[in-house]
Amino acid sequence: MWFLAIFTFVLSVVVLGLSIFPGPLEMAPPTASRIAGGAYMVFAATAIIRHVHRSRQTEKSIQRGSVAAMLLLLASTPTLLWFDVPRRLVFCYHASEFESLLSDAPLPANRAIVPLNANLSVYWVDQWGTDSRGGTYLRTMSGRADGKADRRSFGFVHKPNAVGSPFGDDRYELRHLTGDWYSFSATDDR
Repeated sequence: MWFLAIFTFVLSVVVLGLSIFPGPLEMAPPTASRIAGGAYMVFAATAIIRHVHRSRQTEKSIQRGSVAAMLLLLASTPTLLWFDVPRRLVFCYHASEFESLLSDAPLPANRAIVPLNANLSVYWVDQWGTDSRGGTYLRTMSGRADGKADRRSFGFVHKPNAVGSPFGDDRYELRHLTGDWYSFSATDDR
């Protein structure tokens, strides 16, 4: 049981660590993610139920601690991901670095993207643009998402518009982080 608890802890740390960056978890094929997550939940739940139904005489305190840790991780990790807690916390810690870039933002234009190549602590911003409809977009990742041919861009945006980004308007999504800052994803129209 302790091995399963350690595995659950490591898996949770990896997933929560990846969630601080816009893109990596969103690019995973949703069907494969659901199947893998569901299979692990069933496996862990079966192990926990089997352990709980054992004779009380054979239980050890370390095994009870392992079960409690697994239950806590199995409940808290999806909750933290649902509310973007890791991304919000890390972004809030580094928000001043993003704020310092805004004074040098490109002039607003429709679909105008310029290279930036800025290393902001844990984030790397390769391109940015200020959309004529509003918002300064800083792209931190791009790639093919969900196993589809469409190329997607991911990053952060200050004061976004509701319609789209300089990188594209299709499948445009925003998630509020703090104040006027959001994370975004959009399918590139280029």
